[in-house]
Amino acid sequence: MSLRLHFASLSLGASVDQQTGHLSVFDLIEEIKTPQLPIQLQSLVISLTLEKTVPETVAGKMYIHFLTPDGKQALVGSGELNVPAEQKRMKAVFRFGGFPIQQFGSHRLVLSWLNGAGTKEGEALLDFDVIQVAQVAQGMPSTERPPVSH
Repeated sequence: MSLRLHFASLSLGASVDQQTGHLSVFDLIEEIKTPQLPIQLQSLVISLTLEKTVPETVAGKMYIHFLTPDGKQALVGSGELNVPAEQKRMKAVFRFGGFPIQQFGSHRLVLSWLNGAGTKEGEALLDFDVIQVAQVAQGMPSTERPPVSH
């Protein structure tokens, strides 16, 4: 294996500082609470850091699949992977705008990387739950509203 996963997250935002190379992740997603579906997440971000375990250039492909509670999966992203010989670590941020959520239950994003020969070398599994919550009626006195969880 030429790349090893160090860190992966699913969040609403992330950035990599161009001068220091530091990765910042904002608003991690573990569960989404909503009264009804479907919804569109305005922003969904996958962040990861990989370490190269060989001294030479690494080239291949990355794929992102989305698995839904009904057992279906869809390819939601793919691209080339190139880590130069002189670079030891790679930080990547993948951004999705208007990401659709159609079902309640457990969801998974799988980011996998393949070497130049097309053999899978590794993957990052990013799980989150979509939970139905009661909708608070507008205009109800605060003493009659159901409790809100954060």
